Amino acid sequence: MLNIYKIKIPTPYPVGPVNSYLIKNRPYTLVDPGPDYPEAKEALLEGLAALGVAPADLARVVLTHSHSDHCGLARWLSDKAGVPVYVHRLERRKLMPGYEYYGERLLFLRQSGLPGEVLEEIFEDTDPLEMPVLNGWVEEVQGGEVLGFEGGALSILHMPGHAGGHICLYDFQQGNFFSGDFLLQEITPNPVMEADPADASRRLPVLTQYLDSLRLLKTLDLRLIWPGHGQNIENTMESIARAIRHHERRLEAVSKILEENCWNAYQVMRYFYPKIKGFQVFLGISEVFAHLDYLVAGGQVIREDRQGISYYRKAGSCRTGDKTETSGCHR
Repeated sequence: MLNIYKIKIPTPYPVGPVNSYLIKNRPYTLVDPGPDYPEAKEALLEGLAALGVAPADLARVVLTHSHSDHCGLARWLSDKAGVPVYVHRLERRKLMPGYEYYGERLLFLRQSGLPGEVLEEIFEDTDPLEMPVLNGWVEEVQGGEVLGFEGGALSILHMPGHAGGHICLYDFQQGNFFSGDFLLQEITPNPVMEADPADASRRLPVLTQYLDSLRLLKTLDLRLIWPGHGQNIENTMESIARAIRHHERRLEAVSKILEENCWNAYQVMRYFYPKIKGFQVFLGISEVFAHLDYLVAGGQVIREDRQGISYYRKAGSCRTGDKTETSGCHR
């Protein structure tokens, strides 16, 4: 049986604290140590000390994904304790020195049709923390590996959607599931757009990946979900179904508005989120692209590119008289 302890770590982000988890079975393992800033480091050290554990007692650190609220302290812990950091190979590249987060996604932002001043607004809404970097002892995983403990084991499952290399940890003996940001109790995780590592001009099909991963999760024998933020999830199947329903409804809504409109992703985003600003615009466009790409792949929506901007219409619609501010569709 695994002995699991949750340590709440403060973050400077609107999402609030992140959950770090200590598996207090040999070899001691810490999942998602939290962001790299003083308050977080203090909370982590206090949390470990309250459990009778020092950083030197740790044997490994596991990251569910590369977002800074989850992984910022990993390099410090690795250096301090001399332990490896386990991370998916697709997230590893995002933690390399010189990685350009927006640089990878700039083509997609331009394809969305967002105005130049809004793009500048996104760039100016800077992260309060530096981008995390891992340049020490790293163990890359790809999913399918098993982490052994005295008294139990955790299977590493590659479950992309929120991040291309997002992993979850499954205790198949007791039904515990560490979900990171893949599934949360109060929030529907954003399917963040990113480039396909095999072809940087194409986006990963993040919503297809996410829904496929949710359906896989339904097949597991789950007792309790330990999420990256918020409270534990006991009604596991209901939470999975709720996440699927959310995206099904949004797909229906996007499809519906494209019956009479031929819009780019920015226009669709503003329909659903008229007041958001800065980085939230980036997240809004990410979510809209995820749904548009899914509908295009299913043949329900047609994409047409004009002068570097992608426009979308419901298959069989977008005829003369369509309501559109800047049409890129054939007439």
